[in-house]
Amino acid sequence: SDTPTTGGSGPAVQAVVPSGNVVVPTAGEVAAAWERRPDFVKALPEDWQAAYKFALARPDVIGWMPCNCGCVGQGHRSNLDCFFIRRESGEITFEEHGSYCDICVETSNLAAKLLGEGKTMAEIRAAVDETFGGGGHGTDTPLPPA
Repeated sequence: SDTPTTGGSGPAVQAVVPSGNVVVPTAGEVAAAWERRPDFVKALPEDWQAAYKFALARPDVIGWMPCNCGCVGQGHRSNLDCFFIRRESGEITFEEHGSYCDICVETSNLAAKLLGEGKTMAEIRAAVDETFGGGGHGTDTPLPPA
């Protein structure tokens, strides 16, 4: 089906993300994709790899976070686009941009940290905007639903 859903048991939940038709992968899908990650990701420091892994596992979070590194000039719509190219078919390709941009990595890792602390999407987005916004180089990423 073309309806994005979360993995796992229980009823499917819509995952509407501004970066397109994003399916939230199951833990098994994340593990399989992570095993096939390209060498440029494997060569990164651990905290940089963590940013990729969070973006892989939680496109429903990172897709609502803007990126403020200037990548909007590359057609990026959110921080998710710094790490992955996601096709309507559900296929993903690792994007190299996040492997050399500290703002992209720090944005993903901040979102992961705050999600782990139980913060809401609105609180995470506010922290990302406060920490990295203001330079006028950010993606035009909609606010997450309340």
